[in-house]
Amino acid sequence: MLQPNPAVSIIIPNYNHAQYVGDAINSVLNQTYSNYEVIVVDDGSQDNSRAVIGQFGDKVRAIYQQNQGLSAARNTGIGAARGTYIGVLDADDMYEPEFIGTLVSSLESQPTADGIYCGYRFVDDLNNPLPQIEAREVAPENLYRALLEGNFLVPESMFVRKHCYDQVGPFDTSLRALEDFDMWLRITSQFKIIYTTKILTRHRMAPGSMSSDPTRQFQNRMSVIKKHFGPEPAPGGAWSDEQRRAYGRAYLVSAVEYLQVHNETRAFDCVYSMVNACPQLLSQMETFYELGCGDQPKGYRGEFASVHLEQNFPVVLRLLEKLSSAQELHEFRNFKRIAYANAHYALGLLAYGQGKSKQARRFLLGAIKHHPKFIFDRVVIGSLLRSLLGANLIRWLKQFSGKSK
Repeated sequence: MLQPNPAVSIIIPNYNHAQYVGDAINSVLNQTYSNYEVIVVDDGSQDNSRAVIGQFGDKVRAIYQQNQGLSAARNTGIGAARGTYIGVLDADDMYEPEFIGTLVSSLESQPTADGIYCGYRFVDDLNNPLPQIEAREVAPENLYRALLEGNFLVPESMFVRKHCYDQVGPFDTSLRALEDFDMWLRITSQFKIIYTTKILTRHRMAPGSMSSDPTRQFQNRMSVIKKHFGPEPAPGGAWSDEQRRAYGRAYLVSAVEYLQVHNETRAFDCVYSMVNACPQLLSQMETFYELGCGDQPKGYRGEFASVHLEQNFPVVLRLLEKLSSAQELHEFRNFKRIAYANAHYALGLLAYGQGKSKQARRFLLGAIKHHPKFIFDRVVIGSLLRSLLGANLIRWLKQFSGKSK
């Protein structure tokens, strides 16, 4: 039965997700916390979503509207919400049973907090767990700045007091992807959002989802960055520090998404623009670690076993060679040595993670060759020494050490 005075409103926008929306609804109905309402906004579905939603009867508030897009469906649900707290759950995602109870308890114990985000796991189309889990710890005062460098939140991981949406306004209906990124930037710039590292939601990697189209993602990502930080300065123009970080990271994320669909040409275009915007990213090993993971899809990012080393390593080195040969890219010159060194460092760590000692040794020595400062890097030297010993010898030494105790 519908709650007369729900403390929590969960908004589920749905468009042609009949095969998933029942899982999303059930994940709310199975919560350990009971004082909530479920609002399902069907955005003009043409499949049998209405029948699936109708099976839940008065356990949900169903709203049917003509197709207007994901943002509009969320806005309809938030406008109809009666709860103090709001959660937005996409129709192909799910909550763990403790989601609402855990987050409500956290916010009630910290009345100065306006919202909270939780950790999440990726699952496949059939709800089988994938290797990748996201559970970042970012203090409220640093969250906006962290999001400037790329959105690491998914819609279902955010849970806020309704006044946040009342004050910042609705989801932007002009965006056809990354509208949540825009919303989180607006909310975190004004409100205190705390975190829990508990894994409380499941993010499904459904075939054909919006996030699988890198061009759509790129166009909307740039629209969000332009909206918040102004247009990209013309060549020779002045950049603010925030613009450099935001545009640089946006181009890097887009480069990775193009690599995931094996579009090396567009990936290079994005890396080129990244260097124009924020050449300092070349001095960060993490930049090349992301590129080195290459075509590894979401849900697997950073898992050593599924990195295609033989395919991805040459791509990273080709990207660097193209940057090096771009005479007009003056920004690259000052960072060339450290860029090559960091690329070799990242590729060495990936090879080491797969137990490929010879490749790891070659790349780690390459990092030192390109920039001697890595002689003093404990991770580089430690990985290099272990690669010299070899995996079999290391295992034998560990076993021997255990037997001698």
